[in-house]
Amino acid sequence: MQIKLPATDLKAVQSVDSIELKDEAGRPIGQYLFGKGHGRTIFLFGKYKGTFKTHAECQAFVDGILTVINHHGTTQ
Repeated sequence: MQIKLPATDLKAVQSVDSIELKDEAGRPIGQYLFGKGHGRTIFLFGKYKGTFKTHAECQAFVDGILTVINHHGTTQ
């Protein structure tokens, strides 16, 4: 599974906005919240949460969680 977060410009955002994250089958797996003065927050699979300043940090967090989940699934 791979998730590509959309680039967001917090300078252009006037309020807190969110994007529902979905897997390849269209099932919801998380939420991406962002807003000026609030930064960026990612929720995944109902148990992983991270708050970051940059888009790159958010994408790295998502990639890391998915790597661990994919690796864990292949070792069972």
